[in-house]
Amino acid sequence: MAKFSVKLLSILASISLVKSAQIYSCTVPNTVALTFDDGPTQYTSALIDTLDKYNIKATFFINAHNYYPYADESSAARAVIKKAYQSGHQIASHTYNHVIESNTSEFKKSLSKMDTFVKNIIGVTPRYFRAPGGNCGDSCINFLENLGYRIIKWDVDTIDWQSRSFSSSSSIIKDFAKQKSKNYLILMHDSIEHSVKETVPWILSSGIFSNYKFVTVAECLGEKSKMYRETSSSSSSSSSNSNSSSNKQVTTVAAKATLTKQRTVTKAKAAAYTNTADANPAVDNSSVTNSAIANPAVDNSSVTNSAIANSVEANTVETNPGLANSGLVDPTLNSTNVPEAYGMETNNPDVSLTANTSKPEDYSGSMRSSIPSVLMILAISAFLVFNGSL
Repeated sequence: MAKFSVKLLSILASISLVKSAQIYSCTVPNTVALTFDDGPTQYTSALIDTLDKYNIKATFFINAHNYYPYADESSAARAVIKKAYQSGHQIASHTYNHVIESNTSEFKKSLSKMDTFVKNIIGVTPRYFRAPGGNCGDSCINFLENLGYRIIKWDVDTIDWQSRSFSSSSSIIKDFAKQKSKNYLILMHDSIEHSVKETVPWILSSGIFSNYKFVTVAECLGEKSKMYRETSSSSSSSSSNSNSSSNKQVTTVAAKATLTKQRTVTKAKAAAYTNTADANPAVDNSSVTNSAIANPAVDNSSVTNSAIANSVEANTVETNPGLANSGLVDPTLNSTNVPEAYGMETNNPDVSLTANTSKPEDYSGSMRSSIPSVLMILAISAFLVFNGSL
C-alpha cells in the first residue's frame, strides 16, 4: 500500500510538472497581456497602428504560412512582422504553417524553420511559443521544453474565432474583468476583423482595465530580457561564427581560384607541348623532322637530308613511304625509284630529296642522249673487225 501511494504521488508530481510547463497566467501583478494568434493577416498592420496610438505593447504569435498573403511568400506580410517588432511588440512562434507535426523529427525541423524565418526578418529568434488551438499534449510539452521554448496558453479566451461578433467577445471580457484578477493573459486573433476593428479599440478606450498595465507576455512574466533566445554574449558568438564562416568562404573561393589557375596553366603547357596536327591543325609542321606522319598534308620537299640525319631512326621507309632513304630501301619500290637508278649520290647532303618524288620518265631525255655514243662505239668496233679481217 505504501509503495502504491509513493508511485501515485510520483505520477501526480510528474503531471503537475508537465502542467506547470504551460503558462496560463501572468505573474507580475496588475498586468494585462494582449495576445494575437495566426497573423500576419490583412488586418495586422491596422491593429499595430491602433496599439501604437495608445502606446500599448502586445504579443503576436505568428505563422509563416497560414493566412494569405502568406508571410513566407509576401514581402509586404514580412514587412508587417518587422513593423510590429520595431514598434516594441513581442514576436513569438505559432508554428510555421499552423500545424504540429506528429513526427517529432518533422516537428523539430518545422520549429527550426520557423525560428530561422523570424530571425531573418527581425534579427532575433523567438523563445515563446503557443500551439495552434493550444493543443499540445504532455509529450509535446516535454519536447518543446527540452528545446528551450516557453509554452504559453491563456486565462481569458474571447472565443472571437467562434463568435464572430464584437458583442460576444466584449461580454466575455467584461465577465472576467469583474473578477478583479491580479492579472490577465487574453487570447484574440488578428485574423478576425471585429477583434481588430472593434474589440481592441474598445478595450483600450473603455477604461475596463484602467488599473492595469498593458505589457508583452515576457514582461507580464518578469522576463523581458528573455523575450528572445539571443543575449549579448550569444550575439557576439554568433557574430564571431559568422566572421569565421565568411573567412572560410573566402579561403575556399581563393583555393578554388588557385586550382582553376593551375589547371589553366597546365592546360596551356599541354597545348604548347602537343604541337601535332590533331591537337592544333593550324600549326605548320613543315619544320618538323619527318613530319609526314604528324601532318600528312605537309609538303616534305622542303625537308633536307640534314634534317633527316637528325632523326634517322624515325625516318624509315616503313613509317613514311613517301621518303626513300638510301639506307632503308622498301623492297616494294621499283628499282627506278631508288636514287642510284638515277645516278645520284645519296650521301651528298646538298642534294635535294626532290628527285625522290620525280617520275622516271622525267629522265628519258638523258637516256636518249647516250644513243649516239653507243652507235659510235659499234661503228669503230665494226671497222676494226673489218680491217682485221682484211
